Amino acid sequence: MTGSSLTDALRETLVLFEAGGAPLTTAEVAEQLDLGRQSTYERLERLVDHDRLETKTVGANGRVWWQPSTNGHAFTTGRQRNAIDSDLGEVFDRISDGFYALDDELRFRYLNDRAADLLGLDEAVIGTDIRNGNLTKTFENALYDALETQAPVTFEDHHSPWEKWLQIVIYPSESGLSVYSRDITERKRRERELARYETIVETSPIGITIVGSDGEMQFANDRAEEIYGRSKDEINDLSFDDPNWSEVDVDGEPLPDDEKPFLQIMERGEPVLDHLSGVSRPDGERVWISVNGAPVYDDCEEIDSVVFSIEDITDRFERERKLEQYETVVETAHDGIYVLDEERQFELVNESFADLTSFSRTALLGQHVSAVFDGEFASPEAEQWESEATDELPLFEETITAGPNETQTVENRFVFLDEDSQEQQIGVTRDVTQREEYRQQLVESNERLSQFAYAVSHDLQEPLRMVTSYLQLLERRYGDDLDEDADEFIDYAVDGAERMREMIDDLLEYSRVGTQGDPFEPVELNEVINDACTDLQLQIENSDAHIESGSLPQVSGDKGQLCRVFQNVLSNAIEYSGDDPPRIAVSAERDGSKWRISVRDEGIGIDPEKTDRIFEVFQRLHSRDESEGTGIGLALCRRIIERHDGEIWVESEPGEGSTFSFMLSPAHDTE
Repeated sequence: MTGSSLTDALRETLVLFEAGGAPLTTAEVAEQLDLGRQSTYERLERLVDHDRLETKTVGANGRVWWQPSTNGHAFTTGRQRNAIDSDLGEVFDRISDGFYALDDELRFRYLNDRAADLLGLDEAVIGTDIRNGNLTKTFENALYDALETQAPVTFEDHHSPWEKWLQIVIYPSESGLSVYSRDITERKRRERELARYETIVETSPIGITIVGSDGEMQFANDRAEEIYGRSKDEINDLSFDDPNWSEVDVDGEPLPDDEKPFLQIMERGEPVLDHLSGVSRPDGERVWISVNGAPVYDDCEEIDSVVFSIEDITDRFERERKLEQYETVVETAHDGIYVLDEERQFELVNESFADLTSFSRTALLGQHVSAVFDGEFASPEAEQWESEATDELPLFEETITAGPNETQTVENRFVFLDEDSQEQQIGVTRDVTQREEYRQQLVESNERLSQFAYAVSHDLQEPLRMVTSYLQLLERRYGDDLDEDADEFIDYAVDGAERMREMIDDLLEYSRVGTQGDPFEPVELNEVINDACTDLQLQIENSDAHIESGSLPQVSGDKGQLCRVFQNVLSNAIEYSGDDPPRIAVSAERDGSKWRISVRDEGIGIDPEKTDRIFEVFQRLHSRDESEGTGIGLALCRRIIERHDGEIWVESEPGEGSTFSFMLSPAHDTE
C-alpha cells in the first residue's frame, strides 16, 4: 500500500509528525486533532500501512508513533535509530510506571527514571545482567517464562532490599523483554490492614454491626450472631426499628424510636456510649446489651453508616438487679456484708467488705469464698454453721486475704436468708486484726508525741529565742564598732536561728497531726482550696500563677489540716514552675470507695527515682540557695493524709511537670 495516495484526513494527521522527529503518543495526537482516541488510532494505523509512520508498544495499553527519516534510504541508519531510541526514552520517562528494556540475554538496554527510583539503580547498570542484582526467584522464573513462551507475564513480587511490593508486567519481543513495574506497596499495606481488621472484627468478643444511613442492617460479625441468636442474613434482613427486636429500656418498657442509638447518632452526628437496653431473641429470651455507636462519614461529610459495638451484659445486669434489692440496707453498714449463693459464690458484697479484700466489688461477684477466705472456711465451719441454732447468729473468727502476702483477722457472723432451702447465706464481717495491740500502740505513741511536743514548744524554743535576742542586742549596741565581716557573721547567725525556729515550728506541727487535730466532719474541698489560695495570694500574684479547679467533692476530714495540704502542694507547684508563669490544675475522680484528688503542674518535674524521698522529713531535692523551706512540708502532707486513712504520691518526669495525688474518703463515711 506504499504507493497509495493519502486522504485529506490522513494528510492532516501526518502533518503533526516531522520526519525523524520525536515520537508522539496516541493521546497526544488525539488532543491535537481534537478527535476521539479510537478514531485517532485508526488513522495512525492506516498511516503505518502506507509506510508513512512507524509504531511501538509502550506499557500495557499504550503506543507511540513517529515518522521515519526521509533521507532516501529504505531503512534508518544506526545514528537515526539511536535518535529515535532517544526520543522514545523521553516518552518512556513520561510514563508513571517504571520501565526498563532487556536484551535476549537479560542485560539492561534502557531504564527510565521511575524504574531507577523503584529499583535503586542508575544508568551504570546499562549493559549489565539483571540477574546480578537482588532478583527474587519468582522474578527470575518470570523472565525465563516470557523468553520461552513469547507471551506476556504479569505477577506481584516483594523486593526485600527496598521493602517494596511491585506489580510487574513482562512483554517479550524478538530482541528481548520490556518490563513495566508499578509500586503497589501502599495497596499491599492497605490489604494487610484490611485483613487484620477483618480478623479482629470476626474474632472480637464484642458484637459489631453496621447500619446504613437508611436504617437497614448491613453487617454483623460472629459475636453479634451469638448475642442476637440470629444468623448474619437474618440480622441483615432487619432494620434498626424492626418490631422483632422488641427493644425495651432498663425498666422493661418499650423503647421509643427517638431514644434508640441509631436515630440519636443520625440526628446529632455524635457517638452514643454505654446505651443499655434489652432485645428479644427469636426464642423469646431477652438479652441485655450495652451499645456504643459512632457515625461514619462519606467524602461529602454526610453520614454514610453507623458502626455499633454490642456487649452482652445479661449476667451482670441480673446481678445488679439483685444487688439493688439489698443496697439500701448494706450500703449504710460500716461492717463488711456479703451474700453467698448455694455454690458458696459471692452474689452480693458491700463496699466495706470489698475494702477488706484485694478485690473490687465487681471482681468479687461470682468468685468462690476460697478466693478471699482461707481453705478451712469451707468444710468444718460450714458444718458447724449449719448445726447452730438459727435463733442466734453463729460467730467465727476467720482469716481473710487482703492482698499479696497480706491477711487480716475478721469476726464473721452468718445466717441463712431462707432457712428452708438454705440456698443463700449472708455474712457480716468486722476487722479485728491486732485491734488491742494497735490501741495500746496508739496510747503509747500519743503519750510520746505529747512529751515531744512539750519539749519542742518549751525546752527548745526558749534558748533559741535567747540566742536570737542577744545576737540582735550585740548588733544594736556595738554595730558601729564592728566591721563588715562581723555584721555578716551576725546576719548568718540570726538567719540560722530563724530557720531553726521555723524547723521547730514545723516539727511541732508535724508531731501534733494525730493528737491536736480537729474531729472529722464533712468538708467541702471547694472551700478548702479557696482558703488555701487566699493564704497564698501574694505568691500567686508575684508569680502570675493560674490555678484552675474543677468541681471538687465533699469529703470526710479535718478542714484545717486539709487546707495545709493544699497550701504546701500548691506552693511547691508555683515555686518549681520553671521560667514560665505557673499553670496548675486541680481535679477529683472517684477511685473505688475513695476520691482521688490530683494537683497537676507544668513545672520542672522530678526524677522518678527521687519521688519517694520528697515525702521524708528534711529531705530536699534543691539547696537552700535555690529554694526556701524546711524540708518538712511534704512529709507533713503525707502524715495528714495518712491520718485521713489515705495515701499521697507523685507522678513526674524531668521537664514534664508533676502530678501530686492523694486519696480521701467521701463525707458519708463519717456518719
